[in-house]
Amino acid sequence: MSDGYDPSHDTSHDDPYGHDDPHGHDQHHDPSHDPSHDPHQDPYGHGQDQYHDPNAIQAQYSDHSTETLTDTNRDGYADAVDIDSDGDGHTDAEFTHSFGPGHQLDTLAVDTNHDGRPDLVEFDRNHDGHVDEVDLDRNHDGRVDEVIQDTNYDGRPDSVVVDANFDGKPDYEASDTNFDGHVDTVHYDEASGAAHAGTDSHADPQANPYAAK
Repeated sequence: MSDGYDPSHDTSHDDPYGHDDPHGHDQHHDPSHDPSHDPHQDPYGHGQDQYHDPNAIQAQYSDHSTETLTDTNRDGYADAVDIDSDGDGHTDAEFTHSFGPGHQLDTLAVDTNHDGRPDLVEFDRNHDGHVDEVDLDRNHDGRVDEVIQDTNYDGRPDSVVVDANFDGKPDYEASDTNFDGHVDTVHYDEASGAAHAGTDSHADPQANPYAAK
């Protein structure tokens, strides 16, 4: 992704939702970049004053949508791009920079149901222009409940962690351990004796990073 114009992620990063998620993200964004910092105003934590900031440039389009580029550190590069796709005055997508040096806008947070909180976050951790992690809030409660990762950056998912019952804990992890494009290992995080406990019968425990020892 390039600064502000290309709409097209290291496995540790800040939780875009501002709290722990089932994949183990336990750090937090700078509040100025926390998409859920103030759900009662702009879902991305920006008050109306940002549109009067001399370092912010707002473009208005014929379909009433807007795009705001903000350079808060005055280095000449956009460090946030806010998009109001439906022209209602509230940001529903934001590009920010989260990984590594430089100025690439590598993180996209989207509020798909317009409830004031992002429920889809995409990351380009290695700045190759391709999404390599997707965090989802499927039940729109403000918590990540599914994380999909392309750990070797080949364009195919290698790991999927799901909190199926939305209790804040992972219920199963599916992995493609040999990177052939097919899931070969599933580990269920249920108590011993439960219907789905441990690793599925088709997996090689030695190749499964989630297998019970």
